[in-house]
Amino acid sequence: MRRIVVAVAALLTMAGVAAPAHAALGEPLSSVQSEQAKTRASRSSVAAASGASVQELRLADGSSIRQYVNAQGIVFAVAWSTRIKPDFGQWLGHHAATFDAAVADAARQPGLKRSAMVDQGDLVVQSFGRPGAFNGKAWLKSQLPSSWQTDAIR
Repeated sequence: MRRIVVAVAALLTMAGVAAPAHAALGEPLSSVQSEQAKTRASRSSVAAASGASVQELRLADGSSIRQYVNAQGIVFAVAWSTRIKPDFGQWLGHHAATFDAAVADAARQPGLKRSAMVDQGDLVVQSFGRPGAFNGKAWLKSQLPSSWQTDAIR
């Protein structure tokens, strides 16, 4: 499956369509800056309350990815509104295995799955969507500034 995602991303890049931008959870701010260069996205920075900042990458197709950076310069949350299904392996970094395992468990249950809600250990992911419109957010409990409410992650 990972090979298919990489192949599709390579084809989209060759066709001039940017792959979704990302900043992996738990990584330093430099991951946001390097991703901006790779995707040719426009980036804006917004000061947020309580010693955190928000870095927003906006792609040519109208997709946006917001990375929330704590006072230590670590990405503690990511929120997305994209046209293409997110590559959670890139966005969640080394936390992707936890997410993948939880989603695989949920997939064994009967019924149509249009959302993924994971709250395991340090990781929380809330993702939902349909073709052409994917939205969600993910955060690390241990990196969340103490005065932050998760409702502020959008």
